[in-house]
Amino acid sequence: MGIFRKNILGVDRKMREFLSLLRTQMKVYYGISAMRYKYFVRKKDLWEIVLATFGIAVGGGTLLFMYIMYLNSMYLASMLINQPQLMPVTVLLLAQLLTLVFGFFWTISVFYFSDDINILLPLPIQPYKIVLSKYIIILLNEYVTLAFLMLPAIFIYGIGTNAGILYYLVSFIVFIFTPIIPLSIGAIASVLIMRFVNLKRKKDLYTVIVSILALIFFLTIQFFINRIPQNGEQQALENFILQNVNLAKMVSRSFPPALWGAVSMTDYNSLSGFLNLLIFIATSIIFTVILAVSAQKMYLKAVISGQEVEAKRKGVSLKKEIAKSSPLKALLLREWRLFIRIPVYVMNVLPVAIIIPFVFLVSFVGNSKIGPEMVIKYTSSPDGWFWVSMIGLLFSLFITGSNSLSSTSFSREGEMFYISKLMPVNPETQLKAKWIFGIIITLMVILPTFLLSWYIFKIHFLSIVILTVLMFLGISAVNILSLMIDAMRPSFEWENPQKAMKGNLNVLLSLILTIILIGCIVVIVFLLKKLYIFEIVITLIIGVLLILLNLCFYLLAKRVIKKLYKDDVGGEKNE
Repeated sequence: MGIFRKNILGVDRKMREFLSLLRTQMKVYYGISAMRYKYFVRKKDLWEIVLATFGIAVGGGTLLFMYIMYLNSMYLASMLINQPQLMPVTVLLLAQLLTLVFGFFWTISVFYFSDDINILLPLPIQPYKIVLSKYIIILLNEYVTLAFLMLPAIFIYGIGTNAGILYYLVSFIVFIFTPIIPLSIGAIASVLIMRFVNLKRKKDLYTVIVSILALIFFLTIQFFINRIPQNGEQQALENFILQNVNLAKMVSRSFPPALWGAVSMTDYNSLSGFLNLLIFIATSIIFTVILAVSAQKMYLKAVISGQEVEAKRKGVSLKKEIAKSSPLKALLLREWRLFIRIPVYVMNVLPVAIIIPFVFLVSFVGNSKIGPEMVIKYTSSPDGWFWVSMIGLLFSLFITGSNSLSSTSFSREGEMFYISKLMPVNPETQLKAKWIFGIIITLMVILPTFLLSWYIFKIHFLSIVILTVLMFLGISAVNILSLMIDAMRPSFEWENPQKAMKGNLNVLLSLILTIILIGCIVVIVFLLKKLYIFEIVITLIIGVLLILLNLCFYLLAKRVIKKLYKDDVGGEKNE
């Protein structure tokens, strides 16, 4: 009895140690303590909560509505061929494949590239506890993604088949265990690979590869979405569903956990469904144990080997010509080097500004209902210059506002911002350099989409000239507005460069203000059209308005910049 009690107490102590580590990991990863102190103790910047909630509600709600409509159409189409279970099977398969692919890269990033590793390693903590605590953090993030992906499918199928409470109970269990097997497989693979391949020395290259793979994946998803027939094409819908039935079965055989979970949900009231559920749960536990054992044996060695640095000897030439350059040119070159030095910054800008517009354009052209023929008749005519210019202007404004380049320009410098303050160049010149750099990069990334539009839609030369002028004024105004926002509330305190862009509310604030600007321009245009004002006059009014906005934003930004350069970098922290 004493031995039994001793073992129980030992297990309890280890569990309390692990839970304490997990609680600390969650606070650090999600910034719980910092947010609680900032918003509920100091009651500072409470508007950020409202802004973030509004952005998530509008953006996420729109995407969720479109996704639910698609799932409902898929369920109705599957009913036509008497296979209503196809929809939950397909969604579960997609969820597990997503977790498997992105979980692998995510585990490498969190397990080996986190800044807290150097703090955790010297502590008397077993390696498997460190890995499992980080694994649970990733798992919690996966649940958020899978909730949007799986829960609508679960409810649509349940309501459509009049399922009872047992179905929802089984579905909830399947939802909880869905990401565990693929994420464990990805985590085990990452532990094995990092033991023998030192990716830590090539962290930037790894980030670029992951970003490119993510873009390829979403382009592939977009391609398959475009192949989905439109509502009303019953025969085409049936053929499409039948093809995907075979595809789902084939992939499910290659990845049995998806089939186990799907059978558990669709045959929830049978012995077969119960046995598949038990296999699903047991396999999840087994893979988690394998991960813990692998981590205990290999994680520590992989981390230590990743911190080894091999010295490189280079010959240094002391004879270099010193070329005199203007301060503005030198600052522009500095901005460029700071931008391309960290691939995370590049990959946060280019996908939004190039890939997504390109995908939408391809979706439009590839749509059988709305082909480019009718559009070309309008865009190729000189009479269509007005709406071509207005639509192009609004499009460029949105892309510039969603671009996180200028809205994080100061924040990206981080704690090294003091170097900018010590440079013998006045703040106004530095502001101009960032402004010009933002305009140049935005024009560079928008140009391919406009060239493609010109080639496909045969846009008339007059439309191109007017659009170019308006687009330049609009891009300039949004860039200086974004710079002003970032200068007003810079985020210098970050450990991961990715948080300087993705975790920065200035990006969302810039986008919201840009959408308001777009809305104002749309209202002005339609009001003036209702008043039968000539189109050339409306265009001049919009152009003058953009010029005035550039001037006002620049003057305001100059005042904000002077205050920023006078304050301490850590001023926000010490308030």
